[in-house]
Amino acid sequence: MYKLPFTVTALVPALLVSQLQQDTAEITTKQLNQQGMLAVNWVQQSGEYRALTYQAFNLAKLTFDTAKSKKIARPAIIVDIDETVLDNSPYQAGLLDSNKGYETTTWNQWIKAEKAKAVPGAVEFVNYVNKNGGQVFFISNRNAKSVKTSKLNDLETSTINNLKAVGFTEANENTVLLKGEFTKTINGKEDNSKQWRIDAIQNGIADKTKYTIVALIGDNLNDFDETAGNNNQQRRDFVDKNRNLYGILNATNKGVIQPAYIAIPNPMYGNWEIGMYNPKAFNKQSAFNMTPAERNQQRNESLTRWLSQ
Repeated sequence: MYKLPFTVTALVPALLVSQLQQDTAEITTKQLNQQGMLAVNWVQQSGEYRALTYQAFNLAKLTFDTAKSKKIARPAIIVDIDETVLDNSPYQAGLLDSNKGYETTTWNQWIKAEKAKAVPGAVEFVNYVNKNGGQVFFISNRNAKSVKTSKLNDLETSTINNLKAVGFTEANENTVLLKGEFTKTINGKEDNSKQWRIDAIQNGIADKTKYTIVALIGDNLNDFDETAGNNNQQRRDFVDKNRNLYGILNATNKGVIQPAYIAIPNPMYGNWEIGMYNPKAFNKQSAFNMTPAERNQQRNESLTRWLSQ
């Protein structure tokens, strides 16, 4: 899925790079996983994480209220699911002491367990919108089924059950749009981009009503625009270029609507991590083919350091 045609610039002295290469030669996946312990603890333990999610959803509420005051017809909010409205940090914590990374099998088991809690502030916001003349759609790249050839959308059912269990109203097959729904064929290949699901909401295919999207909420830049970039320099440039969209609904007198982008913090995983890696440095096609040692080396090399004398 990820193509990373870029070069990582080392920001540490050559001797330090050499030492890192030696130190990480035998690193295991378990050791790599344990580097994420502080990030998972921050999500689960800190008041600051909760403050930021409440802040984001308070801002989202202001955005929705602004859309209503401007009499925007049929306003819709699009939210990502994982780490945006559902907290999967227990799954991430479960990987820390294992010698395995993310795997579809264990991830699907977690989905079917229906144990994810709501991200602080998410339930109140979603239900407010649905109660006050708007509509929230949940767009996620979760798969709808654990077995592609099956007629049973077991993962979709579990996802909807989980959303309902923590209190989200109007979570159903029309509003929960998972990977594989409303796809588009490009150059003979099926494209699962979120954009086609967004289009389905706007043009009325999703639930037979045409909506105006006033905000996109997610924990990943790709939740706002899937052309945000592969490497982190490109992604930082994307943010800077679109700085006026974050938290601000742009509605012109001519009826042009540019939805607000509202970001939820997620230090545990995401495209930002993939954006650190340069697999070509190790003659690899993808970051997912890199060894734990190679990933660890480039994590270290990506740091901007101050070294005392």
